Amino acid sequence: MSIGDNNVTRSEFEYIWKKNNTNTIQDSKSLNEYIDLFVNFKLKVAEAKAQGIDTTKAFINELNGYRQQLVAPYLTDKGAEDSLLKVEYDRFKRYVEVSHILVQAAPNASPKDTLAAWQKISGLYKRIQKGEDFAKLARENSDDGSKEEGGYLGFTTGLRWVYPFENVAFNTPVGKISKPFRTQFGYHIIKLHSSRPGNGQYRSGHILKLVPQNASPEVQAAAKDSIFKIYNALKNGESFEKYATEKSDDRGAAANKGEQGMRYCGTFPIEYEDAVYKLKIGEFSEPFQSKYGWHIVKALEFQPYPDIEKMRDELTRAMGRDERSQIGKKALAEKLKKEYNYTLHKENLAQLVKAFEAMSNPGDSTIFKNLSVSQAPLFTLNGVDFTQEQFATLLKNKGSHVSNLNDEFSNFVQQKILSYEDSQLEKKYPEFGHLMQEYSDGILLFDVSNREVWEKASLDTAGLKTYFEANKAKYTWEKPHYKGFIVQCANANVAKKANKLIKKLPSDSISVVLKRTFNNDSTTVVKVDRGLYAQGDNANIDFLAFKQGKLESKKDFPEVFIKGYALNAPESYLDVRGLVISDYQNYLEDRWIKSLKGKFQVNVDKDVVNTVNKN
Repeated sequence: MSIGDNNVTRSEFEYIWKKNNTNTIQDSKSLNEYIDLFVNFKLKVAEAKAQGIDTTKAFINELNGYRQQLVAPYLTDKGAEDSLLKVEYDRFKRYVEVSHILVQAAPNASPKDTLAAWQKISGLYKRIQKGEDFAKLARENSDDGSKEEGGYLGFTTGLRWVYPFENVAFNTPVGKISKPFRTQFGYHIIKLHSSRPGNGQYRSGHILKLVPQNASPEVQAAAKDSIFKIYNALKNGESFEKYATEKSDDRGAAANKGEQGMRYCGTFPIEYEDAVYKLKIGEFSEPFQSKYGWHIVKALEFQPYPDIEKMRDELTRAMGRDERSQIGKKALAEKLKKEYNYTLHKENLAQLVKAFEAMSNPGDSTIFKNLSVSQAPLFTLNGVDFTQEQFATLLKNKGSHVSNLNDEFSNFVQQKILSYEDSQLEKKYPEFGHLMQEYSDGILLFDVSNREVWEKASLDTAGLKTYFEANKAKYTWEKPHYKGFIVQCANANVAKKANKLIKKLPSDSISVVLKRTFNNDSTTVVKVDRGLYAQGDNANIDFLAFKQGKLESKKDFPEVFIKGYALNAPESYLDVRGLVISDYQNYLEDRWIKSLKGKFQVNVDKDVVNTVNKN
């Protein structure tokens, strides 16, 4: 069909038809009935576009917000993400014991500083290969805080280090030394001391006596003496929870009787976790020492690791915090290179690299004098050239933050490939295209309907009044109503005065004046409620107005009287405002649809309609 200048394909119609019709008799519409509804829907969308709603900043931002959420699954390789998830799940369930040496090199370090760091770590690696002691070299050369312990980092599990470090740690054989490698912190060498499976999850309680780092022998001895006194008291029957609350230096856990809550292996120091897993539920350990001080732990609960599907969301969030989140995107970009016939123009890239390396400092503007206007392609994707100018502009904007041109170019290529793929999604995946069309039309439909019907109906008091007067017969009541006030008073004297005063007041002032006259900040002796009450809605109205039932006064407000009058039918549209607004909206909508059919030409191709898949 066509609605004005807008064409609607059969596939779009089938998408909406199938989505909005179920197999139930109640929801199912015949094809012709649904076409009528669909035409009305598209007429409103056409009117929204005619009013320019699709060009407003609010519309564009809202649609882009939906699109950003919808495109995410299309711009990553799900298989690569699932493979990484499996790897991280397995690593999360395993301890590795590691030492390392770090030579710092910032991500934006100059080529000169980067080379110096690489030469230093390479020299240290060669010395280790010749038999020099790893721990001694770490103490003398490492830029990490662990140097005082000979580079020893202790035990940990997967997803607790940055991805490149974790990869090397989990792939280095026990007892071996890794080759130098780089992370965002600089260059590392790893020594893997041990590897063993974790036990799962555990819930424990503990009592802690802190021992600060570099504490004096006297402080250390006092902490040890204190923890053993507590231990002896526990052995003699004292309550673990009482001592954890009153004596532990871990005040956070002390507030919960020493309990730490459920934790995965790898959360606390290995000494703590080894001590817990030697116990049966309800038992407490002998005192032991960790880097924090002296502990006594109590085992409260043990659970195995959840299966991978139950941990999927948790693992995915953890993977999203660093370069792990880019694995799926990188894998997709590599696939798309083949699909879109990616061609690298090496000579033009070499020219740019040469100019970049000749700069006196990163961000030197001399490189951009020629390259910033050069349309020489660096690579071609599906017949589209991506030029020196585009990449040079990116480098210029980064300025001194550029250090590794290869990394910058790889990121540039990936970003352009994924952006190009993003631009092709509606064509490449019809279902996605239809979904985006649905979101677009839905936003337009809401905005234009609000302008032309919903908001207009609720604000058009004159129109509502006129519509009500013309259709009074539609708005009848099965039971009489009472319109007015219910006044509840604390005693007969207040009720007498209030009843006398109310007779002199206009309706709009009754509630305010009565409350202001008889109540103050500390005492309430009068309550006033205003409404339209059907017979049977309120016991006091039924008794006082309709002479039915009995009075139901409250203990603190025993005196009740009413002020108002009975109605057998609504006297104003305000008495049935909700119903009138709803009917008036339908009236405006019908009138609006008729005007739109006169404004936009509608053509339905019956031959194509007959080919619609109704299943």
